[in-house]
Amino acid sequence: MSGQTTARRPHDDGGAGVQLGRDLRRWAHEQRFALWTTFGFVVVNLCWWLWYAAQHRTLPYASMHTTLGAFDLARLLPSLVLTRSVFQLIVEALLIVCMLCIAEPMIGVWRTVTASLSSAVIGIAFGLLLCAGFNALLQDNAIIYHVPFTLSPLVLVVGALFASTAFAYQLWRRRILLIGYTTILVVLLYGGNPGDYCLLVAAIAGQLIGRAMAGPPIEDEAWHWQYSSSSETRRILGAIGVVLAVGPVIAATSRSHAGPLTGLAWVLSPVSVNTGKLASCMHGQITSGCFHQYELMRASMTGDLLRSVLPLLVMVALAIGVYLGRRAAAVCSIVFYLASSAITVCYYLVMPFASGAAMPFSGRAVETCVVNTLVPLLYAVALIAKLPDFSIRTKARPLHVGLIVLGATLVLCAAVYLVFGLTHAADFTPRPGLRALLAELPGRFLPIGFLTNTRLAFVPGTALASAVYQGVGIVFWIVFVVVAFAWLNATIDYDRKAHARAEELVEHGGESMSFMTTWEGNEYWISPTGRSAVAYRVLNHIALTTTGPFGDSEEWMSDLDEFARFCRDHSWSPVFYAVHRPARDHLARLGWHSIMVGDEMVIDPRAWKTTGKKWQDVRTAINKAKREGITDVMGTYADAPSDVQTQIQEISEQWSQGKALPEMKFTLGGVEELKDPRVRILYAIDADGVVQAVTSWLPTWRDGHVAGWTLDFMRYRSGSYNGIMEFLIARMAQRMHDWDEEHPDEPVDFISLSAAPLTGLHDASEAKPDDGANIDGTVMLQHSLALVADLLEPAYGFKSLYNFKKKFQPSEHPVYICYPDSALLANLGIAIVRAYLPTLTFRGALGMLSSFKPKKADDDTDKKKDADAKKDPDSAQHDPGAQVAHQDPPKQA
Repeated sequence: MSGQTTARRPHDDGGAGVQLGRDLRRWAHEQRFALWTTFGFVVVNLCWWLWYAAQHRTLPYASMHTTLGAFDLARLLPSLVLTRSVFQLIVEALLIVCMLCIAEPMIGVWRTVTASLSSAVIGIAFGLLLCAGFNALLQDNAIIYHVPFTLSPLVLVVGALFASTAFAYQLWRRRILLIGYTTILVVLLYGGNPGDYCLLVAAIAGQLIGRAMAGPPIEDEAWHWQYSSSSETRRILGAIGVVLAVGPVIAATSRSHAGPLTGLAWVLSPVSVNTGKLASCMHGQITSGCFHQYELMRASMTGDLLRSVLPLLVMVALAIGVYLGRRAAAVCSIVFYLASSAITVCYYLVMPFASGAAMPFSGRAVETCVVNTLVPLLYAVALIAKLPDFSIRTKARPLHVGLIVLGATLVLCAAVYLVFGLTHAADFTPRPGLRALLAELPGRFLPIGFLTNTRLAFVPGTALASAVYQGVGIVFWIVFVVVAFAWLNATIDYDRKAHARAEELVEHGGESMSFMTTWEGNEYWISPTGRSAVAYRVLNHIALTTTGPFGDSEEWMSDLDEFARFCRDHSWSPVFYAVHRPARDHLARLGWHSIMVGDEMVIDPRAWKTTGKKWQDVRTAINKAKREGITDVMGTYADAPSDVQTQIQEISEQWSQGKALPEMKFTLGGVEELKDPRVRILYAIDADGVVQAVTSWLPTWRDGHVAGWTLDFMRYRSGSYNGIMEFLIARMAQRMHDWDEEHPDEPVDFISLSAAPLTGLHDASEAKPDDGANIDGTVMLQHSLALVADLLEPAYGFKSLYNFKKKFQPSEHPVYICYPDSALLANLGIAIVRAYLPTLTFRGALGMLSSFKPKKADDDTDKKKDADAKKDPDSAQHDPGAQVAHQDPPKQA
C-alpha cells in the first residue's frame, strides 16, 4: 500500500519547512483543475459585483429567482455560478474546492468534468420533477408552486464528488456517502428549497455515473477486519442525531420554509404582534386568530428564542456521544427524544383542547404534530434496539453529579418563577394565580416551537418580570448544555484490573521498549487469552500505542488485529507507535500506511570491544574517568544512599530549569520512572562522593530472565568532564559482556541505546505514494512531523543525541508509526505532540516557534557543528541546545 516511508537516517535536505513547502507546491500542481475552477468561480462573482457597482446599479438578484408555477429556466441558470453575498461566495468556494480536490486525483480531470456536467443536467431536470411530484402527493401545490427558489453552484460539482466514490477505497467511500447524503437531506428536509431536490438527484446521478465509469465492484474489495457493524451503527445513528440537532437551524434560516420537517418557519414571520387583539384574546373577548397572536408574542421574546436554541446544543453533544459509542449518551438520547415526542403530542393535541378553543388546530398543525412526533420517536426506538452496541461506559461519578446539578437547577428555577409570580402578580397581565402559574410552568422550560398552538395565559409587564419569565428556562438549559458536554468529556470507566495484569505480562516477554508500557498515562488492552497486551493512550480520539504488543510473543501479530477491532468498537482510530519491522510488515499487508521515525541503536554485549581507531573517543573517556578518580556504581534507585538519591534529583532539576520547554513524556522517562525497583541505574561518582552523571536502564524479559537492557534516563551535572556519558555507556556494555561470560545460562542478548525521538523523519526520498497520495498525504505528514522535530531541536537536541550514539558502532533497527487511515494525518501529528509534551502551554508553543530558524543545506555553521559533534559531542555540553544530547533518553520516536 501507499504511504510507507523507509527513511534511513536524518540528514539536512534544506530543512523540513522547505520539504513541506515542496509538498504543498506538488499538491497544488496535482489539484490545478480544482484550484483554477474555484478561482474562476470567485473571479466571475467579483467581476459581476464590480460591474454593477461601477454603474451604481443594484444587483439583479430577483432576476435569478423563479417558481415551479411560473418556471423560467433562463432566469434560473445564472444562479449556478452567481452568489448573493460574500458569505455565500466564501462558503461555496470552499465546498467547491474541497469536492473537486477529492474527485480530481481519483478520477482524473476529464472524468471530473464529464461527471459534473452530466449529473448537473440530470439533477436539474429530474430534481424539479421530483419536487413537483412529491409536493403534489402531499397536496401542497399551492405552497411549493409559489416558493421562489434558485439553484446552488454546488449542483455543478457534487456529481464529480459522488462519482469518485466508485474509485475510492471503502473508508473514503463510506465517509463521502454518509456525510454527503446526510448534509443534503438535512438541507432538503428542513429547508425545502426546490433547488435542494436538484442537488440530491445530481448526487445520486453522479454516484451512478461513477459506477459506470469504474465498472463492476471488485468482490474482495472489503477492508478486512477494520470495520465492525457496531462501529458503523454508532456512526450512522450519530449522524442522524446531528441532523435532528442542526435541522431546526436550517428551517429557521431557510427562505422557503417548505421542507417536510420544517417546524420553525413561523419564527421569521414579518408580521408583528397586534397588542389590542392579543389583550382581547387573553381576556376571552375574541377567539379568531388568537393562536397566531400567541405565536408572534412568543417569537418576539429574545429570551424565549434563546431557550429554543440551547436545546439544539444539548442535542449536538448527545449526537457526538452517540457517534463515539458512549452508552450514557445513547441512554440520555433515548430519554430526551421520548420526552420530546410525548411533549409534542401533549402540546399539539392535549393542550389546545384543554384551552377551550373551538378550533384548536390551524393549517398544517396535524401534519406537523405527526411528523415532529414520529421522527424523534423512531430515533429513540432505533437507539433502544441498538443499545448493546454502545459499550463505552462513562465513570459513574460525573454522571451522578451531572444529574444532581440538573435536578437542583430545575427545582431552583421553578421555585424562583413560582415565588416571583405569587409575590409580584401585579407585574403580569392579567394577574396570574397559583393555578395559572403552575399551568404555565412547563412552558418556561420548553422550546417555543412546542407552544405555538397553545393558549397564552399571561405576559410579563415589567422588565424584572420579563427577565424572570424568560430567564429561568435559559438558566436551566445553559446548565444542561454544560452538563451534556461535561458528560461527553468525562473519563471513560476503564478496566483497572488490566493494569495489574499488564505489569505481570511485561515480565513474560517483550521487545526492547516494552517496559515503557508500565509508565503512568497508559491504558491497557488485554488479549482474549490474557497472555499478551497492548498499552495505549487516547489523544484526539486516536488510540496511540506505546510500542507494540508484549507478553506471549506468539500472539503479537494477532494482537495487532484484535486491538484494532477493540479501537473501532470504541470509536477510536488505532495507531501503532514505535513498532519494529515484523509488526509494520504485518500491518502493511492489511493496507496500513507507515512512516519510519528513527533507527534504534543496539549493541551486542558479547561482541563488545573498544579496540581500533573508531573507538578512540570511548577509550579516552574511560581513561579520563580513571585519572579523575571517577567510578561507576550499578543498582536500583531505592538501594542507592539517600545522598545519592538527592543528588540525582538535583541534577534532574538543574537540567529542567534550564529548558525553555517542559520535560518530555511518553517514551521519555524522568526521575519517577527510574524509581521502579526493576529498573537499574548506573551512575558515575567521584572520590568526594559527588554524582557526576546518571543513566537508567529498562529491562526486557524473555524466557523468564532479563535478556536485554534499554537506555532511558541520561543526565549529568553541569561542569562534569567531557566524555562522562561515553564512560557510563561503555561501562554498562562491559558489565553485560562480563555477565554473559559468568552466566552463560542467562545471557544478555542486547543493550539498546534506543532511538532519538523524531530523528528518522527527514528523508522522504523513498516514499512512493500511490494514486491516492493526494488523499493519503503520508509524505506531507512526515515532513510536518519533521518540522515539529526541527522546532524542538534547539531545546532537546535530538540530532546531537543521534550522532552521539553512533560512536558506539551499534547496529541500526528501524522503528515505525503505522496507521490505517490517511484521514488521521492532522489528528495524528497533534496527538504525537500532545503525547510528548502534555503540559505544553500556548505561550511555550509560541516561544518554540519564535526560536526556530530554518536551516540551509549549505549552512557552514551547521557543517562545523556536525564536524565538532563527530569529533567530541561533549565539547558543547554547556550549550543548552546540545546539553540534552547527554540528558534526554535515547528513545524510540
